[in-house]
Order: sequence, then C-alpha cells, then structure tokens
Amino acid sequence: MNDNLSIDDIVAEYNEKKRKAGSVPEPEDDAAFAAEEAVPVIPEKDVGEQTADEEKAGENAELIQKLMQARREQGLVSPESEETPVKRTDPKDIEMGLTEKIIPRTDEFERVTDIPNDLSYEERSEMLKNKRQKRVDAFRLKDRGDDVLADEDEDGEDDDATRHTGQHEFERFDDEEEVLSDILQVKSNLTMRMCVLLFTGVFTLLIALANDLSLPLVMIFDKVESPSTYMFTNTILGLVSIAVSYTVILEGIKNILRRRPDCDSLAALGILITVITGIITLFEPSIVRQPFYNVYTSIAIFGLLFNTLGKLMIVKRTERNFRFVAEDFDRYALVPVTNEDTADKFTKGVLDDFPELTTMRKTEFIKDFMKNSYSTDISDTYSKKMTPVILVISLAMGLLSLIFEKNTAGMTERIFNIFGVMSGTVTLCSSLSLMLIVNIPLGRAQNKYLQYSGVMLGYSAVNTFSDTNSVLVDAEQLFPKGMVDIKSLKLLGSTKIEECILYAASLSCQAGSILSPTFYKILRGKTEMLLPVESYIYEDGLGLSGWIENKRVLLGSRQLMENHSIEGLPTPAKENEYAKGSTVLYLSVSGVVSMLFVVQANASRSVARWLRELGRNGVITVVRTVDGFVDIEFLSELFCVSPKKLKLLPFRFHKDYIKETEYTPEVSSSMLCSGHFPSFAMLLIGTKRLKQISALGVAIQAGAFALGTGISLIMTILGTFGRLSSSFVFAYNIAFVLITLIAQKKKV
Repeated sequence: MNDNLSIDDIVAEYNEKKRKAGSVPEPEDDAAFAAEEAVPVIPEKDVGEQTADEEKAGENAELIQKLMQARREQGLVSPESEETPVKRTDPKDIEMGLTEKIIPRTDEFERVTDIPNDLSYEERSEMLKNKRQKRVDAFRLKDRGDDVLADEDEDGEDDDATRHTGQHEFERFDDEEEVLSDILQVKSNLTMRMCVLLFTGVFTLLIALANDLSLPLVMIFDKVESPSTYMFTNTILGLVSIAVSYTVILEGIKNILRRRPDCDSLAALGILITVITGIITLFEPSIVRQPFYNVYTSIAIFGLLFNTLGKLMIVKRTERNFRFVAEDFDRYALVPVTNEDTADKFTKGVLDDFPELTTMRKTEFIKDFMKNSYSTDISDTYSKKMTPVILVISLAMGLLSLIFEKNTAGMTERIFNIFGVMSGTVTLCSSLSLMLIVNIPLGRAQNKYLQYSGVMLGYSAVNTFSDTNSVLVDAEQLFPKGMVDIKSLKLLGSTKIEECILYAASLSCQAGSILSPTFYKILRGKTEMLLPVESYIYEDGLGLSGWIENKRVLLGSRQLMENHSIEGLPTPAKENEYAKGSTVLYLSVSGVVSMLFVVQANASRSVARWLRELGRNGVITVVRTVDGFVDIEFLSELFCVSPKKLKLLPFRFHKDYIKETEYTPEVSSSMLCSGHFPSFAMLLIGTKRLKQISALGVAIQAGAFALGTGISLIMTILGTFGRLSSSFVFAYNIAFVLITLIAQKKKV
C-alpha cells in the first residue's frame, strides 16, 4: 500500500478489500459511502477461525495506523495531541488497611418493603419501578433561585498618607533583589543617623546635666565661665542633628503646611525652635547666665533620636516580613467580606451589630506590601491633632511670660525669655515615646506571628481588622490532617466493599468533606480511582446526596436515610453497638443502605484554644461544612466553645462562600498566613490587642501633654519658668517613656 494515500484513498482501499471478501454490500453511492464515518466493524469470533480473525485484526491495525498517519500529514492531528489512555487502578489491587476496621457480618437485616408477597411477578416489578421513580423525582435538584451578588467596586485603600522612604513597591517576584536592596539601604542610613544623633544627644545632655547639677565639667563648657562656647557647642550639635535628619525636618514641616502633621512634625518642631533660639542667643550669649533662661537642645535632639529609633524598628520589621513573604509557601491573605448583603446573610441570626466579616483567600502574590508596611498609625493621628495645639500653647506661654516673668530687665531679655519659654514648653509637651507606642508592641507581635507563619505588615492591619466580629472558615480548617479518622466500617448491603468506599470517597472529595484526607489515605493517594460525581447537594445538618454512575448515592446521618426512606437500616440499638460512643455515617446506593462508617473526630488543642479566644473577644465563627455529623452541638462539645459563638453556613450560601474565598492570583492585604486556623485567629486577635495597647499608649502621651501643659502654665504664672531646667525636662520625658513601656508590657 502507498504510504502517501489520503484518508479518502485509505477508506476506499479498505472498503474495496471488504467487498471482494464479500463482507460489505455494494453501495449505491460510493461517494456518499466514503463520506460517512469509516469505522471498521469487527465481526464476532467464531470458534475454529482464529487464523482468519488474526488476519482481519492485522488488517484493522494496519488501517488505523494508515488513518492516523494520513490525518497527521493533513494537519488534523498533532503528534503531541496523542495521549495514552489512563489506566484506572483496580480497588482490589490496593491494600487499604481496613482489615481490622471492618465489622464482620453477623446477620442480615430485613429489607422493609410495602409490596405484598401475593402479587404476580409482573405486578411486583411494576410497583417497585413506580416506587423507585417517585424517589428519583423526590431527589430532583431544585433551583434555589439565589441571586448572584455582584462584587462591589471598592478598593478599600487606606486614605492616610504613607511615610515617604523613597523605596520601590514590591510589584512582582522579579523585583525581590531590588526591593530588598532598597530596604537595606534605608536601614543603613537610619543606623548611621541614629549613631550621629546618639553622639550629639548624649554630648549635649552631659553638658546640660553638668551645668544643672554642678557636676565636674571641663571649664570650656561651663555656661557661667564660657557662655559663648556653651551656646556655640549646643547650636552646632543641633545643626548637625538637623543635617543628618533633614528628611524628617522637611517632611515634618511640609505636613504642617498641608494641615496633616505627623510624628515627624512634632520632632521637627522641637529641634527647629530650640536651634533657632540657640542661633539668636549667639548674638547675646551672656543671657545663658541668667536664672530665667535655659537651653533645651539636648531634649530636642533626643526627640529626633527616638523618632529615628521608631523608623528603624519599622524598617527592620519590614525586612523580616519581606524575607518571609518572598519565600515559597502557601499564601492565604486575610480579607474582609466587603459585600454588606453577603456578610449580613452569612451572619444573620447570630449578630446584633453591623457584620464585620473576615475570611481567608488563597493567593500567590500580596500587593501593596510597602504601602501597608509603612502605613500611618495611631501616633500619627495623635500628632495631627496635638502638633498645632502644642505650637499654640508654646506661643501663648511665651507671651504670658512677658507679663509674669519678673527677673527680666529690658526688652532684649524679655524677647530671649519668650524663645526660651517656647522651646521649653514644646520639649516638655512633646513625647519622646510617641514613635514607640505602636512599633514596640508590633515588633513583639511580629516575632510571635512569624513562628506560626503569620505576617502582619503594619498598623493598617489594625485599622482594617480590629473591628472584626465574625470570621468565615471551612470545617476542614478546624480539623487539620489526622484529626478525623474512620474507626471502623460495616458492610450492610450487597454492594462490594470496594465500590462502597469509592462511592463515599468520590462524593466526599467532590464536596470538600473533612473526611477527604481520610479517604485519600485509605486509597493510598490513588485519586485517579475516584468516580465523577454528576451533581450533589448538602442537606443542612444531615449529609450529602449525589449522582454517581447514574446511581443516587447518600452519605450522611441516620435522619438523612430516614428522610429518603432508605431500606436496610439497622436498629438504633445495633447502631450504638457498632458506634461504641463514636459518630455514625451511612452510605446508601440506589435507595438501599450499603455501608456504615464509624467516624472518630478529635479536637486540635491549638484550634480549640483559638476558637475560644475568638469567642471571648466577641467574634462569631461561621463554618461551612458538608458533613452530616458536624453540627453546632457537636462543635460546641468537641472544642468547648459556647454554641452562641458558632454558626453553620446554609448550603444555599455555599456558592457565595466559594466566591468570597476562591483563589485569586494577587490580593492587596495587610495580613497573610499559611492557611491554618490558629495563625488566622491569632492575627485577628492580635489586631484587637494592638488596638487596645496602642490606645493605652496614646492615653499616656495625652496625660503627659496635659501634665506638661499644667506645669508650664503654673511656672509661667508664678514667674519661675527658669526652674524648669533641661535636666528636669529630660527626666520628665524619660519617666513617661518608662511608664509607657511598663503599661504596654502586655502579650499581643
């Protein structure tokens, strides 16, 4: 035969051979016959004609090869498209390890039927057919009529201004080296700045302490003996501090002019007023000898130092988070359910407040990493309100000193006194620990969360998730691998045990049951054995119903079987005998009970702990499940959680659940984890605790401001503001730093 024949030529040649052999009748229209699908019909084998059959089989094989060759030459079939048929593993060939779990057959259960025995065979068959048809009709899937809710176009971005660090945003994994290099560069710059500020701050502080407390001092820095050198040293070191912190000064002043001051604004305000006062004093340095005049440069420099320390903590936290996020692991972003109607449906009946529902969404990439890492926090909100207040109060104190200060002589000394009172009031009322009230607790929390594969990028997580009052999870997340097992099983019907296991495994895996890992282990990972499930539904609180190989398969509780009039159920006494205190599930095939599964579920200690923590913090856990034995009472007893803190998601909302939790290639989120429930709950509880701790820190700073304002006012009215030495102001600020750290020493 010619290898270059076309498909039509091959078909014609094959048919010609058949006609000559007399096995194919002559067609009336050869063209019409050749146009039909040319599939050779293999005649049935006759005993004693093996040789002829082998020749025909060889001809058929040759024909198929010719057909495939011709189709490839004509471009109809590519070599790559030829796939080897998948060979399904026979369940009998797998050692499932069920020998010790199978309850031996002890007796046959009577099949309950209402068909009389005295009817003829035809009448009994007709009645049985009608009965089965009614059951099929009863099982027919009904349209739920649920409207598909459209996603609301809400970006959910933080409106607050982020800190400007000049770093590139992490937009793809290819930018890893560049972004990490930027972070390390900023870290290096901040470390260098901190070293310079530490030197200038400590040096000026030592000079101030020596002069205020009459400590041994080099004569050249004595403000009585060498006022010019004293003022020149303080002013120069203040200018050096401004030079190395020029970005803080520029951004702080810009934000004041933009009417949104932040922590940088308070630090910039203190150093600028004190340095300007020092520059003015250089024209008349002898003023520092007067008892009413003090230099507060050291406190202003320490304000910059603590500001830099806070920024350095942010950058180090960002570096640790980035190194973790850039690694290869299963990423689950924490996201709020922004659709209000969906959140209300999911939490209806268990919440009296507006639903703040949070869930997890699997993803590959976290967007807005840098934005969330450098997001503004509660200290910036405090600074936005207090910076203009402190500026106005300091100016008011300066003007009041014109009236009440009695130790000044002449207008020159009064002008110098105004600047001295203003700088003293600003440094007394500005808090050194403002940048620490968020970053220290957040740093402690980060070290803890990373150990459990959880990441909180910045304070934006607190703003987004601290008001969460409900969470949406799958039952699989409450039962990690190994927590659910099939303790034993009992064959009740005539269906083979291998088929029963395949039916139950196929239905469980398709629906996402917590029994899926157990069946996966039984099948030794041979997922190709699973049978396709045409459709399934979950009957709330009862179990699963589905169609497999045109058979109705039920997997669920005894009540599910009774509701569907399943035959062959054992008596409750027998059921308890098989269960021995565990949970029982039934499998029925085509209306007849086939197998009984004894299921044992254990509670993970970490899952139980964090479920209780969520409940104590007023968070409702909404659970999506498709298992008939998982109900509120079961979960409450197993995890020792109040049933009021739990809710099962109805099956009619499962489609919305999938929509809210389905995989998304990239998500913008300020928190992520590895998908485990403990880390998920830990992050949410952490935002609530961080909010409380940060609020406590702000309250302490507000108290320090109020007390500082009162001290300044009293001393100004009494005309004794000069007694507020730089040593006293420094000690006052350090005291409130210690108070803040002690008060915030709480586990996050």
